[in-house]
Amino acid sequence: MSNGKNHLSDTDAVYRAMRKMLLEAPAAEVDALASERTLSARTLSETGRTRTKSTIAEVKRNRAREETVVVLHKGLNSLLLMLRRRDNLDEAELALKANVQESEIKRIEFDPNYLPSPRTIFNLEKVFSLPSGVLAKLSGAVVHHSPAMEERVMEFAANAKSMGKLTKEEKQLLNAFVEFLTEQK
Repeated sequence: MSNGKNHLSDTDAVYRAMRKMLLEAPAAEVDALASERTLSARTLSETGRTRTKSTIAEVKRNRAREETVVVLHKGLNSLLLMLRRRDNLDEAELALKANVQESEIKRIEFDPNYLPSPRTIFNLEKVFSLPSGVLAKLSGAVVHHSPAMEERVMEFAANAKSMGKLTKEEKQLLNAFVEFLTEQK
């Protein structure tokens, strides 16, 4: 059944992208095509095929980008939870220290599609004394990353526990992960 849903969402995405492409086409290009009396069916077909292929490629790139953001957000969630545990902070205390709404902390921790504001990212980095850009990389605000980074994020998220005081091993995991993120360009 999920294949049907994926197919439907693919079809919808292609339709939306093609509609956008037609609506946003430069007027000069549309006028040029419309004014050509000798426009052959073959030329029109080739133009349509080329544009459709590029539209489908764009839809695939966008979907891959969205999936990557969800993967990175799992790392952001785990990192934020571990940092709060390390510093013995609950969500309300962190929100107060970072000068953000508690509801935003909760959304960062639990909504994989939520993109925190640059101000929030900056304030959280300051509260936890993190190098600039560490949380931005995990939030999806910075798009530059590699498959190796995704793999490392998933490994970190899988090994992070969500309760209790940090163990020595968890502290090492946390420090190594922050160092890894700092080194990513």
